[in-house]
Amino acid sequence: MHNREIIEEINAQKLYLRKISLSDSEFFFASLKEEAVSKFLSLGPLTSKDHSKKLLKNYLKYWNKNTQFNYIIEIRIDDNIKKIGSISIWNISWLHKRAEIGIWINPKYWSMGFSKKALNMIKLVAFNHLKLHRLEAHIAVDNKKSINLFMKCGFIKEGILKEYLNLKGNYYDAVILAILKK
Repeated sequence: MHNREIIEEINAQKLYLRKISLSDSEFFFASLKEEAVSKFLSLGPLTSKDHSKKLLKNYLKYWNKNTQFNYIIEIRIDDNIKKIGSISIWNISWLHKRAEIGIWINPKYWSMGFSKKALNMIKLVAFNHLKLHRLEAHIAVDNKKSINLFMKCGFIKEGILKEYLNLKGNYYDAVILAILKK
C-alpha cells in the first residue's frame, strides 16, 4: 500500500464522512426507497432490510481489500447526528492511480451545500491520503443537478458514453467527468 493512508473519518466543521458500518443498513434501506434518491443510481431500491445488510457487508469486504471505500455523510451538531447520504470511492486502479466516485444525498438536504462540501472532502481523501492521480464520475446526461455539482467542484466534462448506464431496465447515455490531482 506504499505510503497510502486509509481514512476512516474526516470532517469539515459539522459535516463528517465516516466509514460505513452494518448499523447503517436501516438508513440505506429507508433512503434508497425514495425515487428521488435512487432514480439515477445503479443500486436500489433495496428490496428488504436484509438486502441492505448484505450490501453493506459487501462494502465492508471491499474496504478490507482496499478496493472500494464507502462513507456515510453526517451532520453533527453537539450530540445530534443526522445521516444525510453516502459517498464512495470505487473501481480503484492502484496501478493507474485512478478511481470513480459517486454520491447520493437525501432530497431534504439538497441545495444546502452539503454535497459540494462532501465531494471536496472525498477529493482530499483520494488525492492526499490514497495518493490517487485521477477521479472520475459517470453520470446520466439527464441528471443535471449531479453534473452541475461535479463541475462546481472542479470536474471537467470529457465526453459522452452512449447507452452506458442500465438503470432499472433503461439505457442512459453518461457524461464522463474527471479531475486530476493538481
